[in-house]
This record gives sequence, structure tokens and C-alpha cells, in this order.
Amino acid sequence: MSDFVVRDWRLDANEGDQAPLHVHHGGEEAFICLEGQLEVEVDGVRHGVDPGAFIVVPRGAVHTFATRGGAHVIVVMSPEIAELIDKLHEPMSAADSKALWDRYHSSLA
Repeated sequence: MSDFVVRDWRLDANEGDQAPLHVHHGGEEAFICLEGQLEVEVDGVRHGVDPGAFIVVPRGAVHTFATRGGAHVIVVMSPEIAELIDKLHEPMSAADSKALWDRYHSSLA
């Protein structure tokens, strides 16, 4: 990854996954857990990521992430993925959402 974006996320406790299962076809992500407990599912395998540990999600891998008790996480991603995440938090129709995932070389699994 020659270009990357670093985001500092404080995730609230959640009983489910923080994002739907999805794939980025053009970029990778890395999750670094600073506090709490993070779970990252990659291609059907759920990994616990303890404070001080990290996991890299390669391009093309179906993935999601969760935290049952809350977590402080640093996420390193391509600019394309960062822009997709920003835009996904804007209100839009289902058709617009599908077009957005396509535009950023990603898809729901």
C-alpha cells in the first residue's frame, strides 16, 4: 500500500457487527487494537484482536468487524476505502448505495 489513510476510531459496544459483510476489491485495511477487544472476521474466520495486536484484511477478502464491549482502534486503509466509508454515512437510497459500493471497487457480500 503506497498511499494510505489512518483513522482513529472509538467504537461503542455493539451486540452485532459494526459493518455488513463486504469486500474491497482494490485495497487493503489493517485494524490495530489499542484498547478493548476487537473481533475481525476475514473470509468466514473470526479473529480476536487484543490491545497491541493487529490484523490485515487483504483485498478481495470478505470481512467485517465487531466489538462487544467497546474498543479504541487505529485503522489503516487506502484513500479509496476511506472515501467510501465517509460517503456511506450520508443518507441515500438502496440504489445509490449499490452504485456507491461499485464506484469504490467494493461490494456487499
